[in-house]
Amino acid sequence: MPSHASPTQLCTAILDSVQHGLYPDSEDIITAPFPPSAFSDALKLFDNARDQVKARVRSSSKDSAQDIDGWISQAKQLRKDIDTVQSFSRDISSKAQKNWELQRDVHDASSKLHLLDEELAFNQALAAMIEDVRHVRRAIGQIQDLSSQGDLLEAIEILVETEKELELAEKGHRIKAFGVLAIVTKDLRQDIVEALNRRWHHSIRIDAQTCTVSLPQNLQPISAIASAMENLGLLQEHIVDLTRQLELAILLPRLQLQNGTHERPLVVDGNTLKMSESASTSNMHRLIDDLSTFVAFLTTNLPPPIVDPLSKVLTPMLIERLISLRLSTAIPENLTALREFDSTRNEIQRFSESIRSHGWPGQGQLHAWIDRIPQLWVQQRQMSSLDSVRMLLHRGYGETKTVERVETQVISQQDRLFTANAHTDNWNAGWSDEDDSSSPERRHNLQNTAGDQEEEDVSAWGLNDEADDDANTENPATSAESDVEHDAWGWGDDQNIVEGTLSPQDDRRKPSRQGKIGHDRHKGQREVTLREFYNITALPVGILDLINNVISDMDEPNKQNSSRFPADSAVPGLSAVPNLLLVMYRASASNFYSINNNGNMFLYNDCLWLVDQLRRIVQSRSPKQSRLRLYDDILALEAFGKRSYGREMESQRTIIKDLLDGAQGFVNCTEPPFSQECDLAVRTIVDRLRDTHKQWKGVLSYSALLQSIGSLLSTVIDKIIIDVEDMSDISEPESQRLTAYCRQIIAVEELFLPQQSTDSTTSQEDAIPLTAVYVPGWIRFQYLSEILDSSLVDIKYLWTDGGLKLEYDMEEVVELIEALFADSEHRRRAIGDIRRSSGR
Repeated sequence: MPSHASPTQLCTAILDSVQHGLYPDSEDIITAPFPPSAFSDALKLFDNARDQVKARVRSSSKDSAQDIDGWISQAKQLRKDIDTVQSFSRDISSKAQKNWELQRDVHDASSKLHLLDEELAFNQALAAMIEDVRHVRRAIGQIQDLSSQGDLLEAIEILVETEKELELAEKGHRIKAFGVLAIVTKDLRQDIVEALNRRWHHSIRIDAQTCTVSLPQNLQPISAIASAMENLGLLQEHIVDLTRQLELAILLPRLQLQNGTHERPLVVDGNTLKMSESASTSNMHRLIDDLSTFVAFLTTNLPPPIVDPLSKVLTPMLIERLISLRLSTAIPENLTALREFDSTRNEIQRFSESIRSHGWPGQGQLHAWIDRIPQLWVQQRQMSSLDSVRMLLHRGYGETKTVERVETQVISQQDRLFTANAHTDNWNAGWSDEDDSSSPERRHNLQNTAGDQEEEDVSAWGLNDEADDDANTENPATSAESDVEHDAWGWGDDQNIVEGTLSPQDDRRKPSRQGKIGHDRHKGQREVTLREFYNITALPVGILDLINNVISDMDEPNKQNSSRFPADSAVPGLSAVPNLLLVMYRASASNFYSINNNGNMFLYNDCLWLVDQLRRIVQSRSPKQSRLRLYDDILALEAFGKRSYGREMESQRTIIKDLLDGAQGFVNCTEPPFSQECDLAVRTIVDRLRDTHKQWKGVLSYSALLQSIGSLLSTVIDKIIIDVEDMSDISEPESQRLTAYCRQIIAVEELFLPQQSTDSTTSQEDAIPLTAVYVPGWIRFQYLSEILDSSLVDIKYLWTDGGLKLEYDMEEVVELIEALFADSEHRRRAIGDIRRSSGR
């Protein structure tokens, strides 16, 4: 819809917007177009509005005219001030420009002056440098002239001064001229040094091949040469070289012995010192005379400028060679001979006085060595003793010999051992020859008879061998320690008697075939002499001899009333030598014994025999007077031997277990190829036990042999019992095969026959094997063999009237019956009877 706003309204709305910023309220005005015809009206309206504004301004200006005039006046004055300041600024700028030009002129003049100063300094330095070069050239010419004339001493003085001047000149003037002069000077120095060396070697002639030293008769030339070398800083180097030549040409040939006992003395011929052509027996007095002659010869035929520094270098080397080559080897190992070492000590003191009289040092070093003779003797004894142990071990076992262990104990009348031997000395006197030793009842009666004794005094007979052997089979990591505690037999471990644990060391308490039983003076007591024989190598005997030699020397001061030589002060140091010998033996023995198949067992026997001998030595000496401290080493040696035994037993057990593992638990032992594996495993184990018995028979004592083989056999039967009990179903063929295996193992009991004494009336065929004594679980294994080969009636009889219940639990027997026999009324009745007889 078109707008109805008039042009006048539109112009008025525009003027209000310009003057007052108002916005029209009417929509018609806002939307209305502005027609061109309204421009003239709008301009008129704007002109009128402008005129009105001017009129208002004029009207307002009339009231403030005076203020405006003041403002205009001040503005004019400000303009004048600005012009004045600008004039002053132009003057200052002009003057500054002139000042800068003056400063530039001054700088140019200063630069020219500095350049002139530098030129002047350069000319002066050049003149001085040319003068220095001229001076050095003149000095070099003088040095060359003096050298050609042979006046080396003065030439060296000028050379040293010239070198100092050149060094300073080169630091101040780094020019090639001084470098060239330094090279020329260096060449002159080298020529002079070569000339000095020629004169030195011409004056001092040393021939190491002929062992000859020739010195000049006139000391002045060599003294001048020494002074010249001192100025050049070469004397000390020549002194060291002279010392080395004297050592090679004179000292070493004189100090070293020929063929171990002969020596060549020194001969002085004027100004020549040489070695004699003929050799004589070594003598300390002659040696000290020759060394004193050597010192005197050098002091007399060399000037002080050479002797003084030579003595400071030569004396320490001379004394060190004397001590290492002659004095240390002259110290005797025997304590009595050490007391007679006084003559050598006097000779050393005489040599000390000789070098002191010539002004040579070294007296303190000699006196210190004299004071250390006791300590050196102890060190030599220690080294020689340790070397002796090494040589003993290197030579090997040597001759093995049989030794006897004898021990006497008093047994009261209450002991079973007393009553068992009240009428006879034969162990088997109580056994009936008509008994069947192969039946488990017979075996059980045998063990009961021995078991009664064991309850009274198990440690005296040692019937509790390896009670923890089952645990060892389950825990191989601890079996080696078990061998030490339960298998290793050693002398002197009396606490096992109280504990009742049998080990081979307790086996010595068993009465052997050679045991003699006699009545004690007291009523109701008897004295039992226990004897055992075993084999040792020659090594512990050699070790014991070395220890006895040391102890003999330790006791030597107590046998002497007085001593002229303070050698007795070294005796306390010997107390550590036996300990070192034992430590050396323990550290090296394993390597040397391992070359023999029976090495561990021989090492075990040797250690415990040596322990027994050492304990006797310690017990025979008064604790207050004895300096020996062998208790800890004896215990360590005993433990070392037991560990050796334990390692061997563990090794054998491991082999046996590996062989048994080939049977695979005897499962399917009647079916090929498992049957062949089982046959081979059992046959190999039996052969292994017999071979081991044969191998150890020549090493261990008989009781220790039986106990060691019994320990291995116990490992076998325990594993077989466990494997059979783990079988849930055993057929009749398997039962027969298992019975055959058990009988093969049982046949090994012939290895456990007792030794026959000379007065025994029992034949070897009638002797009862001691397997039940030395093999824990042997009766249990025999019962297993019977169970595998018996009927239900026989098994029930063994349980009710036999000794089966003493070896097996009721549940174990029931499980075996269930595995062997099929489910039937007879089996249920037999199991019920067994349970009722057990009170269940």
